[in-house]
Amino acid sequence: MLKLDNIAHSERLKPLSFSAEAGQLIGVIGANGAGKSTLLKIMAGLLNDVSGAATWADQDMTRWSAIERRQYLAFIPQQTQFQEPATVADLLRTAQINLRAGAEELAQWRQLSIEQFELEPLLERAVTELSGGEQRRVTLACTHAMNRPLLIADEPTASLDLNYQLLTMDWLKTSSQQGKLVFVALHDLALAAQYCDQIILLHHGALLAHGTPNQVLTDANLATAYKVSVDWLCNPKGVAMLPRRL
Repeated sequence: MLKLDNIAHSERLKPLSFSAEAGQLIGVIGANGAGKSTLLKIMAGLLNDVSGAATWADQDMTRWSAIERRQYLAFIPQQTQFQEPATVADLLRTAQINLRAGAEELAQWRQLSIEQFELEPLLERAVTELSGGEQRRVTLACTHAMNRPLLIADEPTASLDLNYQLLTMDWLKTSSQQGKLVFVALHDLALAAQYCDQIILLHHGALLAHGTPNQVLTDANLATAYKVSVDWLCNPKGVAMLPRRL
């Protein structure tokens, strides 16, 4: 279980508490500047000056060393900038540095990542030569290759076409069904409604709502957080939404 108790960060995130069991996909939503990235970075151990308590499996996450943190969680940042012309194959191996697993197991995880994100044609290419969407797939595959029990993804579908957006969300959902705890920041509320087990809605750095998609994505909450009204189109194969500004 992950538990946050009055976690806060200066003016960017007001005291916030919640807990989550493994085996769930939890969406973090809210308008621009609501605090989504701040919350995810706190959980990933990437911010200083954080107050409150954070535990994972009864361990104090705030006291993990960098190497200890790598054994438990993987983080996908909102933006990835590749400066060095390393090959995709080399980046996949680099992503697994300091993981406590055997060489054969690590190789198996890499191969699964290559297949999941369809990277075989790109393996020997320099990542700096790839398109933005291809680079995003490489970032996702590197995280997949780490195979950690806690996965934190900040807008992982950014710059991806529709096919790879769905592929990415399918992977995150499957990961949660396999027993991982997955947090994902999303702007696409239809994807949040379709895939997430629980949703955290932030507004001006505070927790506005937390619960199932039906509990959180209400007319009142969407009007407060986004200043929109939404008509939902739902069937067993997916969810779509027609938003209107208020």
